Amino acid sequence: MNFYLPSYDDCLNIVDSNPNLYFYESKFIIDSYNISIFGYRHASYNNFILPIIDYPNINALELKGISFVFNDSGDVYKRYLMLHKFWELDQYDHCRLNKFENKTIKNVTEKLDGFLITFIMLPDGTIVSQVKNGFYTKDNIIANRYLEYDNYYKFIKNCLLNNIQPIFELIGDKLFVEYESENLVLLKMRCSLTGKYLDITNIIEVPVVEHFNYSIDELLRLKTELINREGWIVHFDDDTLLKIKTDWWVNEKNKKLCS
Repeated sequence: MNFYLPSYDDCLNIVDSNPNLYFYESKFIIDSYNISIFGYRHASYNNFILPIIDYPNINALELKGISFVFNDSGDVYKRYLMLHKFWELDQYDHCRLNKFENKTIKNVTEKLDGFLITFIMLPDGTIVSQVKNGFYTKDNIIANRYLEYDNYYKFIKNCLLNNIQPIFELIGDKLFVEYESENLVLLKMRCSLTGKYLDITNIIEVPVVEHFNYSIDELLRLKTELINREGWIVHFDDDTLLKIKTDWWVNEKNKKLCS
């Protein structure tokens, strides 16, 4: 999979080309620096794959928290990624089970039930945490405190200085899954220049998401049996990602929506 990493102008064009507000820009000022974060509302698969009709080479898969930090002159200082947009098994026709039969699984990791977190560096070297829609949420304020821990700070700083994007999940503030304690867990690492996902199995500086050797058939069985778990992310060799969620988690979510 070749990742299309949009420029700031590309993101603006995607927003302007979708008058139904499927995609949007949020602007922030952190420590006197301007920051833009792009996100989406109710965008469908086709909106992500072809956001600008006349430009089939452009997709919006990164508009799930991609951010741009500007320097004092108003130019883009750095672009920071999160996870690219991917879908759940059977959510659309393109993610039916038969679409993955000939793909090789690279790894299977737990789908944690928390808040997606990344970190960005400002032009003056300050590092701050970011969620996909901003900076001022309760979960992001908690995540930012992890920079006070030497192991997290050194690891994150080293990643950012080497064009590597570390992506975490903050767990512990109960959504549906009960965790024993709060934790900030490394989910993925991406090359900021190419979008390529990097191996994290040998990382020891910070907690890393649990990896499994399950097949798709095993996951389809486990999803009907396990409780107190959201599910799994299946990562294939071509960097396609797929979510498989447990029946328990889906039922818990539906009960909340209906209450």
